[in-house]
Amino acid sequence: MSKIGKVGLCLLLALLCLMGSALAEVHIGPMPEEWHTKPLLTWTVFDVDEGDAMLLTCGGESMLVDGGPDPFREKLRERLESLGLRRGMKYILNTHAHDDHIDGIIRLFDYGFVPEEYLHSYSDAAVEKDSFQRRAVEKAQGNRVSVRRVGDGSFLRLGDAEVRIYQCDAYADTNARSLMLKVTFGDTSLLLCADITGKTQLYFAENLPQGLLDVDVVKAPHHGITPVNAEFLDAASPEVLIITNRQDKMDQKMLNQLKDRQLPTLFSGDGTVYGVTDGVDWYFSQTEGQF
Repeated sequence: MSKIGKVGLCLLLALLCLMGSALAEVHIGPMPEEWHTKPLLTWTVFDVDEGDAMLLTCGGESMLVDGGPDPFREKLRERLESLGLRRGMKYILNTHAHDDHIDGIIRLFDYGFVPEEYLHSYSDAAVEKDSFQRRAVEKAQGNRVSVRRVGDGSFLRLGDAEVRIYQCDAYADTNARSLMLKVTFGDTSLLLCADITGKTQLYFAENLPQGLLDVDVVKAPHHGITPVNAEFLDAASPEVLIITNRQDKMDQKMLNQLKDRQLPTLFSGDGTVYGVTDGVDWYFSQTEGQF
């Protein structure tokens, strides 16, 4: 499916071997040949530099989580079309209406993409006030796409995978209220943290049931621009962290946190990241370039 990218993956493999007991075994490299006959969940984290655009596929159903910033619209369109997803997606979901998450979605609707549903977390009044979300909703409706509001407690099914949505209503700012998704497939799990802020991370760590945040893999909040809240990271205890940014754009405090915790990390801004699980183990690989 893709080449194993960069020396960093070799270091990642070494770190994984040093880690203790985990929810699932994580491997680096192409998935085993026999997995082609198994039910799988695949997760593609597209290289859109500093931004989120991710594709989940399970049981023949696909879901795009955010669409990245505008400069990558053509590459995203071409890649999704090559997968037959112009009219083949079950969901397009926007976690929050910032340009590095929603611009690509707006462009996909411009290009005539027709998922079964467009999902967002905004009230009708908030849609009217936010120009990004208003454009997305209007363009989806123009393509005769069903539009649905989702939020804290919402549940989605993607093939045999389950997607549960969490949202913190305690704070007003857009990043703090962005949607966090927990994806579960068999005994494996994945946490997509959108741009949740430190105070939201702490809120989840202190208020969600014990063990709910405990996952195999975490998509770091807010592109790794600042360190992850320590209590939140302890609760999640991931084996691998994915940061939707370039490594050379990281703040030194974030890099120090990764080093201190010996937390294996892949940066999708340095090449699209592919994850695949059979519900028991994970395999990760990375391309040398975008898409």
